[in-house]
Amino acid sequence: MNKKSMIIVAVIVSLLLIGGGVSAYTNNQKQAEKMAMEKDAMAKESAMTKDEVMVKDANVMQKDDAMSKSGSYVTLADYNADPSKYADSKKIYFFHASWCPVCQDIDKEIVANTSKLPANVTFIKTDFDSSTELRQKYGVTTQYTFVQVDADGNETAQWTANSFDKALAGIKS
Repeated sequence: MNKKSMIIVAVIVSLLLIGGGVSAYTNNQKQAEKMAMEKDAMAKESAMTKDEVMVKDANVMQKDDAMSKSGSYVTLADYNADPSKYADSKKIYFFHASWCPVCQDIDKEIVANTSKLPANVTFIKTDFDSSTELRQKYGVTTQYTFVQVDADGNETAQWTANSFDKALAGIKS
């Protein structure tokens, strides 16, 4: 091998080593960011139970459904426990993620304004991350998606909304 060939090989090897180092550093940074996001998500997940408590508290304050002038906001677990309780209302799944700031804002708005829910409407707070079957059934790919269904569970409307008012505006008659 002549001197020129050795220099070319040395340059190529150096570039490969530098590129590998940059790649490893970048992957490390991405992994650290991912871990930080997961830690945030776990911290916010504990707040989700507070949100669920707030939803339940808001519903307890409402009168009996037959006499209530406003709709309902319930968790998916509460809805599934007794779906017949909501048989006479329009059912709307609110695909919510505890780590999603838009979802958190809408949730707070709904809880603070349950009296503004139409009397014949039930919003069902549905966890985006764990309700995979429902997401697949309705083709939901984004948090803060709302899916209105008929009595048989067939989709009648789907929309995304970044506020309580926009969520209400999407309800179909």
